[in-house]
Amino acid sequence: MNSLLQSVSDAYAEALAARSAAWCQLHPRQDGTAWSAQELIEHLVLTMNGTRQLLETRLERGRPTRRRATPIQHLCRVAVLSLRRMSRGVTAPPFTVPGQTRRAALRGAELAELLRHEYERMDQLLDVCTQRFGKQRVAAHFLLGPLSAEEWRRFHSIHGRHHLKQLSRIERANPDPAIDSESGSPVQVRRTG
Repeated sequence: MNSLLQSVSDAYAEALAARSAAWCQLHPRQDGTAWSAQELIEHLVLTMNGTRQLLETRLERGRPTRRRATPIQHLCRVAVLSLRRMSRGVTAPPFTVPGQTRRAALRGAELAELLRHEYERMDQLLDVCTQRFGKQRVAAHFLLGPLSAEEWRRFHSIHGRHHLKQLSRIERANPDPAIDSESGSPVQVRRTG
């Protein structure tokens, strides 16, 4: 896996490793409108699924996108990809809102593994796009406009790190030791951020 994506995946694995399934369902400050750790991971997975669908469409058509970035998309691309700024509190697009997959409650280690697997799948598809289209902008992001494979990787790395901060907020709001559902004993939790 690309090192940018690997480092994000590793950060989530470290932050979630000791978390019980019950802890992964907790919301910051018991606010049901704020995502739990499992919902956060689902959002990232759905985002990558959307990217994979865009890339698969470009590969099926045998050509990269011909779209051009609008001036607003260009500014957004600079803010996110160059300045690494993602606005907090922006509403997620409907196709990335958690609750669509109806997964059972998962332990932190299972969520981290799911996330790693999805990063790998997307990264492999980005490799195929690079082999087929070179460094061209292959597919268009709804907000950032057309992106190259490397820009897609950078976006997903920045996006993942953005939500890692959210995972830290969940941990601060719910600092009690989690109970490992397999052994039934308290586990020490690692602080992130």
